Amino acid sequence: MSFPYHTVPDGSAALPHHYVTATLAALVPILIVWDNYPRREPWLALCGVLGGLVSFGMIWPRYPVIGASLTLAANAVVLLAPFRPGWREWPRRHAVAVVVLALVAADDSLQHALGWHTPIDSAWKAGGRATVTHLGELVVRAL
Repeated sequence: MSFPYHTVPDGSAALPHHYVTATLAALVPILIVWDNYPRREPWLALCGVLGGLVSFGMIWPRYPVIGASLTLAANAVVLLAPFRPGWREWPRRHAVAVVVLALVAADDSLQHALGWHTPIDSAWKAGGRATVTHLGELVVRAL
């Protein structure tokens, strides 16, 4: 097996990957914490999010090994940042949200980098895509 498993994730890093969606969503609790506690900013989590987005969307398509490695590292930073002592002072729901969203992002980054069969991708391929498409058609007809 080569690393990364996909030289370009799903043929285009510009497609709506759940890595990008979850990582962008992780910005919400990070920025809420930042706003509520201006002297104790979550720099590590923010740098992990920004670094991961750049690595996945801009570096991976051009330099696959470097991009995949940086994406995995950035995802690990976002996942582990809420376990640092500074996060104990902030509401737990924000830390939980960041961890859950980082796990969703890890599902996609691990699948593209290592070729592992991950839960969200498996559900998507086993009928999730057809269900979402069907629901979208129903919504369009209702409008």
